[in-house]
Amino acid sequence: MVMTNDDARETDVTATNGATRAESTRPVTILVPEDILRKLKIVAIMKETTVGELLAEAAAGVVKRELKKALSKISGE
Repeated sequence: MVMTNDDARETDVTATNGATRAESTRPVTILVPEDILRKLKIVAIMKETTVGELLAEAAAGVVKRELKKALSKISGE
């Protein structure tokens, strides 16, 4: 279950050419099993980041991977 609200924010994102640009972000509420959340917090501490940033990075990876897979099916590869 994923819920969003209308509280959009902007954050600086490094583009592929090294320049930064403002990217609009939206808060999302997700339900995660407690044992996974505890471990995720430990990973975030080890990587000196936040749980939110780890989840956003994972979501971006899913989008990239799935879109690449869909595009390869369209192009017949």
